Parts: sequence; structure tokens; C-alpha cells
Amino acid sequence: MSKAINNVSKFLMGAAVCAVTVSTVFAQTAYPNRPVRLVVSQAPGGSSDTIARLWAEHAGRAIGGTIVVENKPGAGGIIAAQNVLGAPADGYTLLYGSVSLMVLNQYTYKPLAYNPEKDFTGVAMLTTVPIVLSANPATGITSLKELTEKAKAAPGKLNFGSAGLGNSTHLAVELVNEALGISMTHIPYRGEADAVMATIGGQTELMGVVYGTGLPHIKNKKLNALAVLSPQRVPDLPDVPTLSELGVKGFDTLGWSAVVARAGTPADIVDKLNKATESFHKNPEVQAKLKTMGVIPVSGPASLVMETTLRDAKAWGPTLEKLNLSAK
Repeated sequence: MSKAINNVSKFLMGAAVCAVTVSTVFAQTAYPNRPVRLVVSQAPGGSSDTIARLWAEHAGRAIGGTIVVENKPGAGGIIAAQNVLGAPADGYTLLYGSVSLMVLNQYTYKPLAYNPEKDFTGVAMLTTVPIVLSANPATGITSLKELTEKAKAAPGKLNFGSAGLGNSTHLAVELVNEALGISMTHIPYRGEADAVMATIGGQTELMGVVYGTGLPHIKNKKLNALAVLSPQRVPDLPDVPTLSELGVKGFDTLGWSAVVARAGTPADIVDKLNKATESFHKNPEVQAKLKTMGVIPVSGPASLVMETTLRDAKAWGPTLEKLNLSAK
């Protein structure tokens, strides 16, 4: 009897040790057990930074942790991308991806210091956003027709600002230049906010500005909106035509954003972050904020990020190669 009791005691003690061990291991491996970093390639103040912080707040809450935004602007987003690739593929360092980082940079920075398709894995699509081709009022340019006439009369004299070499705000205008048969000089800045201020201040004359960032300045008459790069006109600028309406095709979905992680990030962590993004998109507060920014939410599986990357590279690659753009 005593032996049986002793055996039972040993069994219970062993079970207790196992339970403690399993509990300890779980506590060590549960995601997240420390803050997650979301690296953003733009300086604070622009629409990308705003969307990133909104996602970080709500997605962090959804995964039961904290997501901290770190701004690392410069070099067309390469600094941000390399920062993420320099960290372990454990889901604790994420990148605020964009069409610029995932598609356009490969046609501007050669050789590109990273491979968008091989070095990253998609986590979740976030948004697509219209870009508004805008001019400083002092130029006297109020329409695409006037821009075309003025640019053709003095090739290269007009200049335009952007959020950085290879950024969508840069290449959107380069593609418009190509479509219109005009030439303007590109002046890159370290972020969208700086580029907008330069255009308003007259250091540059035009810009393809992200809708949410440019809207207040267009409303205040500090910028003239010439055309919208969007499938349809935007509600807050009903009198501004789309490029398609003006006969310039292929610019409907040039600006999009997503969250990506280093390739090799565990699938269960990617899935958890993707589900958190579903929660983000469904949140009424988020929906209201994105609407005020003129941003369109884009939901879907993690695989949609790379599908979109490949689609856009195929669509715009030939034209961008023809432009022969390169970082100075």
C-alpha cells in the first residue's frame, strides 16, 4: 500500500514538473512576448506614417501586445528594408511595405540591395490610395492641358518634388511625363511631408501627392489639383478629373500599402498578424479615419501582397525599364 502511494506521489510530482515545464516553454514562445517593431520608410507626418501608426495601435491590441512604429527614412526606403532584413525572421520586426518598396525600387536602384519577392513574405494588404497631380498656384497651371503646354514649351524647366527617389510619388510623375511626352526635373526629398512643404513653398513646382496628405492644402488653395490617379473621381474633389478621363490610361491603382515580414517568418505568426489586420479593417474607428484620409482599405490573405507585387511589376516594368531611371 505504502509503495503504491509512493508511486502515485512520484507520478503526481512528475506531472506537476511537466506542467510547469510546458507552461514555462509556452510563456517563452507565445507571440508576442515583447514589443513588435514596425519599420516605416517615411518620416513622421505623411499619410504612410499615419496609416502605419493606426495599424500598429489596433493590430497590437488584437494580438495582445504592443507594436511600436520606427521611422527610418532615406534612400528610397532601402534603409528601412535593410533594417528589417538585419533582424531575425521571428515576427518581431515588420516592414510597412508599399508599391515603392516592393515594386518600383527595383527599376530605380540597380542593383537593389534586397529582392522584394525572395527576401520578404506578405503579412497583409492595408490600403490603396489615390495620388493627386498638383501644382503650386504661382505656376499658373490649373489643368493637365496647361501643364502639358508649359512643359513642352520649356523641356526640363519645370521641376517636381517627391517623397524620395523610386517612391510612388516620384515614379507616378515620371510615368505621367512619359505618357504626355513631356520632361520635368525630379527633386527628391526624405519624405512626403517635406516634399509637400517644398511644393507649397515654391522650392518645387509640382508633385504627385498622396490624396490624404494633399487634400487640406488643395482645399486651402495652396495647391492646384490637376488630375487624380484613381479609378474614379474622389468625393472631396468632385471637379478634379481622373487621368483616365483625360485620356491617360493605366494609373488607377498606383499607390498601395501592406505589411511584410522577413522571409522565413513562422506561418502561424503571419496568420495571427493577418487576422489582426482583418480586425483592423472592420473597426469602425479605423474605417472612419481612413475615409477622412481618402484611403481605401484592402483586405485579403497574406498571399495577396506578393500577388499584387508580381502583378504590378509585370504591368509597369517595361515602361520603367524604358525610362532608364537610376539613383545618382
